[in-house]
Amino acid sequence: MQSHMLVVGGSGVTGSGAVSELHNAGWKVTTLSRSVKSPHETAHLSADLLDISSLQQHTDSLASVTHLFYAAIKPSNDAQVEAEENSLMFKNIIESVIAAGADLKRVIFLQGGKVYGAHLGVYKTPARENDSRHFPPNLYFEHEDYARTLPERGIQWTALRPDIMIGHSLGSDMNMGNLIGLYGTLCKHFGVAMQFPGSAAAFNVLINFTSASTLGKAVVWAAENDKDGAYNITNGDVCRWQHIWPKVAQWFGLEPGEPQPINLQQRLNQYCSDTWRELAKMYNLQESDINRIAQGGFGDFLFHVETDGIFDVTKARQSGFNNMTLYSDEQMIQHLDNMVARGLIPDPKAMR
Repeated sequence: MQSHMLVVGGSGVTGSGAVSELHNAGWKVTTLSRSVKSPHETAHLSADLLDISSLQQHTDSLASVTHLFYAAIKPSNDAQVEAEENSLMFKNIIESVIAAGADLKRVIFLQGGKVYGAHLGVYKTPARENDSRHFPPNLYFEHEDYARTLPERGIQWTALRPDIMIGHSLGSDMNMGNLIGLYGTLCKHFGVAMQFPGSAAAFNVLINFTSASTLGKAVVWAAENDKDGAYNITNGDVCRWQHIWPKVAQWFGLEPGEPQPINLQQRLNQYCSDTWRELAKMYNLQESDINRIAQGGFGDFLFHVETDGIFDVTKARQSGFNNMTLYSDEQMIQHLDNMVARGLIPDPKAMR
């Protein structure tokens, strides 16, 4: 029987990276999300993970699933509500696949810096997979605790922990590459320097990124090599905003300026929505809704983290994952080139 991966949350930045790499590796892929249509050329199921009845209508399609990659998330400002809802979503899809009679061999699920407490602004670094949990609740604790019960039912599990993601997606709350593309384009339009929109301290801390392609390769690696447990996955390098920012500003043909904190969610997504519609019309862009490109709130948090936020990736390397060899500044520039190619932002050289 052909291996069949169900990608849950396939339209997001991580899910999209997984779909692409799975296709490259010859896997049969089906995506599942609340969206009626998928951005990928693949079989797609539309369902609400909180409503198990909407999953049960896809029993026939779920019956052939052998592997599941879970990249869905429902954010909430209330950590307990977030943990409870996301735990139910995770359990509902896995139990639905099992109930469909599928020969489910492995569940691969996404965690990330939040499992270490990155959302709290500080955590032990470089973070290792066996570090202590922070004080609960945390949705990823719920996912992992449930996953640890699966081997007794003959199903193995892998948790992948990427850091700041760079990759293609629309409508995602957490896409740093798109946010920088959006911010830089508006700086170019207004004729201002591309000031770092965070604090001076955050400009200097150590950070790491994960390209969607790297994360996708990790999904394939975990599935094809039966890798159990949790693994940090990054591009492999460690960097600082102060080194990346001038290169990004240069790509836009702008001066980098200095750190100058602003509220991106307010100034981009609220104040500039009409401006973006005008730019989309002027340059024939594919998306006129600024909120579909990126959310400033993601940057408002990350651009103000004033302590190092880096992962130790030794465990994955020792286990044979050999794709963490990228320079993140080069990946960011490549992402901006791809945004131009996709018609999401104008070529800055053509802007007037």
